[in-house]
Amino acid sequence: MFCTQCGKAAAPEHVFCAGCGTRLVREAAPVMGLLAAVSEPVAAPAPAQPWTGEDWRETTNYRVVLGHPEVKALIADAAKASKAGMSADEFMKLAQPILDASGSGGVPIKLIAEVAAPLYAKMGVKTGKDAKNGYATSYGRVLAAILCSLSSRNQTLVAVHEGTDGCVVQAAIPSSMTTWTGKLSMTLERRPEGTLVSSAVVFEGQSSDWGRSKRVLDDLHQDILNYRSLQP
Repeated sequence: MFCTQCGKAAAPEHVFCAGCGTRLVREAAPVMGLLAAVSEPVAAPAPAQPWTGEDWRETTNYRVVLGHPEVKALIADAAKASKAGMSADEFMKLAQPILDASGSGGVPIKLIAEVAAPLYAKMGVKTGKDAKNGYATSYGRVLAAILCSLSSRNQTLVAVHEGTDGCVVQAAIPSSMTTWTGKLSMTLERRPEGTLVSSAVVFEGQSSDWGRSKRVLDDLHQDILNYRSLQP
């Protein structure tokens, strides 16, 4: 190293210059890794990428339809319009005093129903109806409309089974004054001209449903027509 005052060479172990006596100043060796880390610019976070998945209106993948924010918003709006009717249990509670007064109330009617309905079901007693409707509407739009229909009518989604070009949607129908809990099954098939929906309603343990099966299917058809028009 050299003295910064007189320029005379100095040995590494010298503290003062032998020529002029000036205290020698040694430069610290730079820590290259640390300097590089500090001086290297920090990359800005990558911007959020737009959703690049399948179009929920055209897809046959029910997960895409169920998971899309637009469809979730439609289902939430449909649920707000739900008007729950009187259940079979509620009807039984109202009917019990009348039966008691008429002398027919020795055994709670709910207990009779709970025993009779499964027994009739095991015997193969059931009632129901099926229908088939075609819609000049894309598969995803029809599926979204069906989900909105279920939500608006308190029909619980039980399962979805996916096929190669469609799916089967199963739901539970709540009990009413005339029927116990029923089953609703809808098979969706994508066709060149649109979507075909084959639907069926079954109330097990009952020999008659007083027209409720037909009303459920009629409501489903009308809901598909209505909710598909509300979609973006």
